[in-house]
Amino acid sequence: MTLTTTDTRRLAHLLRRAGFGARPLEWTEYAKLGVVGTTNRLLHPEAVPDPFDPILHDIQGDYVDFDDMSSVRKWWMYRMSHTPRPLEEKMVLFWHNHFATANYKVDNPRWMWAQNQTFRTHALGNFRPMLQAVSRDPAMLVWLDGAENRKGRPNENYGRELLELFTMGVGNGYTETDVKEAARAFTGWHFDRDKAAFVFDADRHDDGVKTFLGQTGAFNGDDIIDIVVRHPSTANFVCGKLFRYFVHETPTAADIAPLAKTYFQSGYDIRAVVAAILNAPGFYSDAAYHAKIKNPTEYVVTALRTLDAPFSASNNSLLSATRTMGQELFSPPNVKGWPGGKTWMNTMTLISRVNFASGLTYEMNRHGLLAPRLRRAIAAYGTAPGGLTTPEQLVDAVWGLLPGHAPSAPTRDALVAFARDGGHPAQVNFDGKAPGLVSLVLSAPEYQLA
Repeated sequence: MTLTTTDTRRLAHLLRRAGFGARPLEWTEYAKLGVVGTTNRLLHPEAVPDPFDPILHDIQGDYVDFDDMSSVRKWWMYRMSHTPRPLEEKMVLFWHNHFATANYKVDNPRWMWAQNQTFRTHALGNFRPMLQAVSRDPAMLVWLDGAENRKGRPNENYGRELLELFTMGVGNGYTETDVKEAARAFTGWHFDRDKAAFVFDADRHDDGVKTFLGQTGAFNGDDIIDIVVRHPSTANFVCGKLFRYFVHETPTAADIAPLAKTYFQSGYDIRAVVAAILNAPGFYSDAAYHAKIKNPTEYVVTALRTLDAPFSASNNSLLSATRTMGQELFSPPNVKGWPGGKTWMNTMTLISRVNFASGLTYEMNRHGLLAPRLRRAIAAYGTAPGGLTTPEQLVDAVWGLLPGHAPSAPTRDALVAFARDGGHPAQVNFDGKAPGLVSLVLSAPEYQLA
């Protein structure tokens, strides 16, 4: 199907927010589906074959070392840059920040990878099983000292963060007594280090009566989870966080209320809530377009996918690039995760983005990949309807291929000036100008917006 200008804009917005952009062949397929069809496909990743698990099973030990943190980080970056299930990976990134866990304390890359797999399994599933799985996760039990939580000496770390950061939100309807009672309920939850498996130790569990959020009983950890998922504060907190992740940073009560209603009517189903967000008129409102700053992972992976870049073009610098941009996967700064928003941008992190853009385009050009893949992408996206015969057309085609906020007049003028051939200012030297032009577009302030 032929997309209208409005639908093209909406589809690009959808793929940026609910994914990491699209490779040229993917864009062609999504364009045929249209905005509605693409939304439905994104929301049902289980209907799209996923080749990664069997491939990883075959190559583990040769190309992926799950006992090495750098290797695990590359594995996930590769997965995000090549996945046919972009919303699933976007949700894994969301849950990684929501249940922020860092290897600098866990000190076990394989457990961090296993937690990442848990996020993928429950990415768009029911919130209750997600909480049950995370509460039993070895990495989380180490991270928040759950393995040290025992009868007579309860450790409040997990009980506190469960309420403050994972479900209800800070100060939203619970007391210090509720934190202490939750900690008692989770006593005896630890793991077998050799098997990396959850173990419930009845001897360490406090099976006494507890009063939690106004309810009384001999509660265990699952009972606490059952109570908090039913609480209105949990619906508002989780739905608000999802709204801010996909739409913009300043939701109103009117934005959150229908999402919270969906959360309860669906029985705590995250897919239903995300569907409500993506299908709401506000998702395509002027307030939503280009209202978010790309986090470093989004910036890098979107560039790789849109340029159809091979992973090898950035493999050597990928991890150092995202780290210097302010985000090292599997190492959030604290239990609150990365604050995001404007904190992503300062002089040093912007320089890191510029250096990455320059390095990526240089490597692609050095291997003879950039110009032909750029032409292929421009053809797929249809961003050069008038051809590529003038510098202005070239700039508009490349900018449309890497859609960010519409360039300001000074930015566009600077790009056009760069695109001009010194000896023939009205003509286009595509192969000669493409690498530098793409690098400048990726570095432009407007492109940092999603």
